[in-house]
Amino acid sequence: MIGKLGRWLAREGPAAPRKKPELRLVVDPVPEQPPDPAAETWEVVQGAWTTGKNAENPEPETCRARLINRLVDERDQATTAPDRMFFGALLQAVESETLGLPHFPDTAIELDRLLSRSEPDYKAVMRVIESDPQLVGQIWSLARSARFPAPPTSLAVAVSRVGMVEVWRLSVQMAVNSIGVESGSYSRRADSARVHGVLVGDVTAALSKERRGPQFIAGLLHDVGELVVLGVASRTEPQPDLVDRIISEHHAAVGVLVSHAWHMDMAVARTIAAHHDPDAIEAGKTDLSRLVRIADIAVCGAIDHRCKRQSHPELAIKQAACGPMDPSRPLVLAGQSIDRLERDGIQVVPDEV
Repeated sequence: MIGKLGRWLAREGPAAPRKKPELRLVVDPVPEQPPDPAAETWEVVQGAWTTGKNAENPEPETCRARLINRLVDERDQATTAPDRMFFGALLQAVESETLGLPHFPDTAIELDRLLSRSEPDYKAVMRVIESDPQLVGQIWSLARSARFPAPPTSLAVAVSRVGMVEVWRLSVQMAVNSIGVESGSYSRRADSARVHGVLVGDVTAALSKERRGPQFIAGLLHDVGELVVLGVASRTEPQPDLVDRIISEHHAAVGVLVSHAWHMDMAVARTIAAHHDPDAIEAGKTDLSRLVRIADIAVCGAIDHRCKRQSHPELAIKQAACGPMDPSRPLVLAGQSIDRLERDGIQVVPDEV
């Protein structure tokens, strides 16, 4: 009452209700700065793993018959002499049980036999290595690379540095290197395909936790059919677009035939046949074809990352994994493999990128 009376005497109106104080955020204008090149949006590209088809059958003779039928149709539809020569030479290769390829290296076979023992005979291993001058040269080259602080003083020291598993891998890689591609644009592409195979083999072996064996070989050879096609193309010079299409559609089938020519385990042939789509053969999450698929995506994605291209390999790995998998693991393994090759003096990412 006293309060109301006082306000009446002072001719004041009723007291205004109290308002809660409002907080206002005052933001100073940000001065414009020059764009940072490193923060630019990366180019979004289609992942290289999206191209390619499975072979229709991993059984070599069925695969050969179907491939011959398709190549005959392609030859009959070819409109230029180089294209017809290309299909004729490719047909001649796939009709042969050996595809005209050198034999799989005896050194690799003998090293695999010796290293499979519970206690390998080191002297016998060194004798096998010393009998192969090409392998010796590769071991020396690797042991002198930037991976190691000083050059080795002997072949035994070089072998010890490199390690028996990597020596075996080098001997297997000699088979891939023996697939001839004449110098030119196709030979450069073949070099990239060989490096890609080594990386995928390394990541596949790491994912399977088996550093030596069919896991590495399957990864190494998953695209070996591409090298056969490139070798034929380098001698006949067909249209480049035609070569790209034949590789995309048929390299897995040609790879199955290479696996058979080199007397690989049937698991390797099945993996080569189905590495583009393991779901087509209902592969389990740890089956070799699925591990190669994941390794292939990881290697392509890691290279895209270094080239500042966005191809979304994480999503592709999750889709390919057939179950929960952290996509960062294969991507980290791929990055480590790339680093290792580059320390060895092998260029993986082009200079201009």
